[in-house]
Amino acid sequence: MALPVVAVTGATGFIGRRIVRALVDYGCDVRALARRTSALAQEETTDAVTWVIGSLTDENALNALVKDTIAVVHCAGAIKAQNRDAFLAINGAGTRRLAEIAAAQPVPPRFILLSSLAAREPRLSAYAASKRAGEQALRGLKGRLPSIILRPPAVYGPGDLETLKVFQMAARGFIAAPMVAGARASLVHVDDVARAVLAALELDSLPDQPIEFDDGTPGAYSWAEIAAAAGAALRTTPRLIPVPAPILYLAGALASLSAALTHRPGVMSWGKVPELLHPDWVAADGLFPGYKPLWDIEKGFKDAVTWYTSRGLLTS
Repeated sequence: MALPVVAVTGATGFIGRRIVRALVDYGCDVRALARRTSALAQEETTDAVTWVIGSLTDENALNALVKDTIAVVHCAGAIKAQNRDAFLAINGAGTRRLAEIAAAQPVPPRFILLSSLAAREPRLSAYAASKRAGEQALRGLKGRLPSIILRPPAVYGPGDLETLKVFQMAARGFIAAPMVAGARASLVHVDDVARAVLAALELDSLPDQPIEFDDGTPGAYSWAEIAAAAGAALRTTPRLIPVPAPILYLAGALASLSAALTHRPGVMSWGKVPELLHPDWVAADGLFPGYKPLWDIEKGFKDAVTWYTSRGLLTS
C-alpha cells in the first residue's frame, strides 16, 4: 500500500530536517524541496524522501512538489535578508505562490504554515511584517485551501547555530541580554516543533486563528532563567549582563552597515532591535489538541550542548 505523501519546504534547514525525519518515522513519504546547490539534500536522502530541485520562485518545481500530496508543510523562510523587500519576497510572496499552487490541485492538500510568534507584532520589524504577510496570503485562500498556521516562539536544539551564540557566551561566564523590565519569552525544542506539525496533521477541526505553542511552561522564561538553564547545561554560573537599548541600536547599526558593505546579512540588524526590546514573547496558548511537548528547558539545553560539544562547536 502506498504511503501518504507530504510535501516539505525548507527541508534542509535546522527545523525542516527534523520535520522530515519525524514525518518519515510517522509513516509518510516525504517530497522535499531543495535548491540545486544544497549538499544537505544528499545527506538526508532515504527511500522515503524524494527531492524536488527548485525554489519558491520556481512554479514548475512547486507544482511537482505538491502534486498528489495529502499535506504541505511550509517551513522555508528567511530569518535574515538585505532589506524589507527581500523579506517580503520570500516570507510573503513565496508563501502566496506555494499556497495558490496547492489550492489549484484537484484535491487541495492540508497546508501547514510554520510561521513565527513574531507575526503577531508586524510593526516591530521587517521580518515580523513578512511573516504576517505570509499568514495573510494563506488566509486569503480560505474556502479553497484547508490550512493551519503554527506560530512557534524561539526554537533551539541540535543544529541551531543562532542559539549557539547564547551558549558560547555562557561558557565564557556571561550572557548579554536586552535590558527590558519584566521581559519574558517562550521557547521550544526543535523536536517539539516537529511534534506540533504531526499534531496539526491530525487535527479534526481546522482553527480560524494561528496556533501559538511552546514547551508548555506556564508564563515562559525570563532572561535570568534562561541564563541559569544554560549555565546548568554547561556546569557554569554565567553572569547576566543587561544591555541598554542604545547599545543594542549601535550594534544593530553596525551589523546593518556590515551587511550593506558585504551583501551578507545576519540576523542582527538595526530593524531587529525593536523585536529584542519587546517585553512579551509568551505564547498565548502554549498547547493545542494532540500536541504534547517532551522537552523542558533544562533537558533541552543539555541536549543542545551535547550536540554542540560533540561537533567541537562548544567546550562544556
